[in-house]
Amino acid sequence: MRRVQFWMLLAILAAAVAVAVVARRGNRVGGPAVDHRRAAEELDRRIIGRMVALPGGTFQMGDDLSPEPDARPAHTVRLSPFRIDEHEVTNGQFAAFVQATGYVTTAEQRGWSLVWDEELGHRVETPGADWRHPGGPYTRIDGRDRYPVVHVSWYDAVAYCRWANKRLPTEAEWEYAARSGLRDGNFPWGNDELVGGRYRANYRQHGRAIDADGFARLAPVKSYPASAFGLYDMCGNVAEWCADWYAADYYGTGPRHNPPGPAEGTERVVRGGSWVSPEEYRADHHVAARSRYSPDITSDHIGFRAVRARSHAVSPQQPTTR
Repeated sequence: MRRVQFWMLLAILAAAVAVAVVARRGNRVGGPAVDHRRAAEELDRRIIGRMVALPGGTFQMGDDLSPEPDARPAHTVRLSPFRIDEHEVTNGQFAAFVQATGYVTTAEQRGWSLVWDEELGHRVETPGADWRHPGGPYTRIDGRDRYPVVHVSWYDAVAYCRWANKRLPTEAEWEYAARSGLRDGNFPWGNDELVGGRYRANYRQHGRAIDADGFARLAPVKSYPASAFGLYDMCGNVAEWCADWYAADYYGTGPRHNPPGPAEGTERVVRGGSWVSPEEYRADHHVAARSRYSPDITSDHIGFRAVRARSHAVSPQQPTTR
């Protein structure tokens, strides 16, 4: 009897060891590794933000009917697939970057930034204005994590992108994304400013300080409907830095495949217009309109979004989110 009990005990111990080995192997192959990856992906979505995968291909860039000569000629451009942030980088996302890196922005180092003065009708150098204090030293962004970050220079935007393993979009990538698959149209949704009697973007309607859309200045991201590509605020809210140097004649001289912008310059391209872009004259919020600023400029109307390259294409009618 004792011999039977002894062999039974050995069998139980062997089975326990086998289960432990299998469990360890399972954890090593597909357990915690998968969980960690999913956790990392969830953190990426929550902090770095969701991105929309675009297939690239050819599109018509520029506008032959534009009153601005730098938007002409319209020309065919071919792009590789890429992913782009579904909305502009927010205060919350930028705060995560600063907390992780200790980064100090251009405006903070300089001690001032540009703020729109409603009475004067233009922006003024405001001491103490920066991304944490968008209207000056006595203003805060508490409770405004979902608002786009402003008072960031081109250099600040590039630093954030590097931290997030992204980059700024080229001007061509930005316009391709803004057009949402439409060949013609002033806006990401077409040519009609109103859709169903409603504005589709945050910009200065009819020159009013408090617009018909209810936002006097910035709006939280995703306050308006997404485009056909699933992107928000490609028109208005904040103007967005692009990677390119600016050149007025680039559309006539640049390459037609993945144009990177000029090799050098003094100003960087800014696209999309902002909350202060007016209806009644130069329409910076039109998808073909080009703006430019010195890369060290900071203002309460300029922000950015970022892109990543991707290696496979999807149908242009069905952009995907990661």
